[in-house]
Amino acid sequence: MSVDTDVLVLGGGPAGATASAILAQQGFKVTLIERDDFPRHHVGEALQPAAVELLDLHLGLKPVIDAAGFMRKYGALYEWGENNERWSVLFDKNIDRDLPGLTEETLLNGPYVYTYHVERDRFDAILLDAAVARGVQKIKADALNPVIEDGVVVGLEIQEPGQEPRVIRARQVMDMSGQRCFLGRRFGLVRNAEDLRHMAIYGYFEGCGGMPNALKRHCQIVVSVPEGWVWFIPQSPTVTSVGLVTASENKFTDEEFIGVLRRANIPFEDGKLKVDRYGGGVRRARDWSYLVSRVVGPGWILAGDASGFVDPILAGGVEFAIRGACNAALTVEKLLSGTEDDEVVREAYQTQLKLEQGAYLRLARYWYGNNRSVSGFFWEAHKMIAADGVNLETPLRAFQYLTTGRYDSDRYYKVFIEWQERKIFKQLGVDKVALKRALEEARKKIIVPSAA
Repeated sequence: MSVDTDVLVLGGGPAGATASAILAQQGFKVTLIERDDFPRHHVGEALQPAAVELLDLHLGLKPVIDAAGFMRKYGALYEWGENNERWSVLFDKNIDRDLPGLTEETLLNGPYVYTYHVERDRFDAILLDAAVARGVQKIKADALNPVIEDGVVVGLEIQEPGQEPRVIRARQVMDMSGQRCFLGRRFGLVRNAEDLRHMAIYGYFEGCGGMPNALKRHCQIVVSVPEGWVWFIPQSPTVTSVGLVTASENKFTDEEFIGVLRRANIPFEDGKLKVDRYGGGVRRARDWSYLVSRVVGPGWILAGDASGFVDPILAGGVEFAIRGACNAALTVEKLLSGTEDDEVVREAYQTQLKLEQGAYLRLARYWYGNNRSVSGFFWEAHKMIAADGVNLETPLRAFQYLTTGRYDSDRYYKVFIEWQERKIFKQLGVDKVALKRALEEARKKIIVPSAA
């Protein structure tokens, strides 16, 4: 078959940019289709540590991200449960120990694990620029239709601005089109998680404060409110992303939304709505979780939000997209090399991603369904861990282990190197063998491959 490119990637967000950069770096000819000009608006996000670690491991991007000037994130504070007691999940347990004696300056200059609160428009542009720098051909165009021959996706019909539609043929097509979910919707594979149908209302505010201790504006805050839950994510020393996630049938005017924020236990203070650089004030977005029943097939593969979207309560969207993109890139590399059976390679990716999605979906459902107290959050996993005699100190340590992104990366992906796993267990102060055995038993009970 005559082809125009080895790999055709649809979408230039974190998943598409990461996968295309990795494959181009491996010597493949990669073409990326993106219909928007970058930078473009996207709601700001609090990253997990694994996202930056993966980008550095594969693409050496940590120095570039460090130099971008994003606000540091040392963890998150939660107010979720029947007693309204605030509790923290910090990436470095030494901060818990040292916090009473720390100042903001000593925190920032100390040897503590951190990641970033990122402005997604700038962060996404960094990743896309990195892909282009590694040889990815970027084309501004919209995808119209998949090109299918004998049951195999062999390319995409695209349309560039002011041009007639044309076809680009490829050995592999990677759909990373975000919540557009181009191939999944065309193939009728998308299924909504009906119990997680929410609406996100958000805006950017100037004049908000921070924590009264050394964390200041270097942590994410999530608090439950009668209307749903509120996020507070500092984007810069002066600008904060603040949003409300609520049941989709609820309607709020701009004034009612800001009223909810003023009543929430966040350092909103004299926050004033800021019109962002894309002309938006209060924004609204459908925030429905959905899954895609099949994420890989002959000639095609999905990753990022195109492969499924799960409630963002744990701020794992970008990290999930990047990890998925890394694994998708490794899968495509195997398929193009022809060294392994194609069907075996595809099924391994399908199983792996569904386990990952199942874990995250179950986390979200536990969060909403077991939020009567902090200790009830991982009751099922802790029952298994306790039975095996493993001591995780507190339920929050298990929460930290499972939500920093390292657990899923180590368990389901082979892209993390051994020293990172040793670092995790050293940080948690647990017996590695016993914990692995207990978590494997817990995983069998908690995670369902169908994620339905």
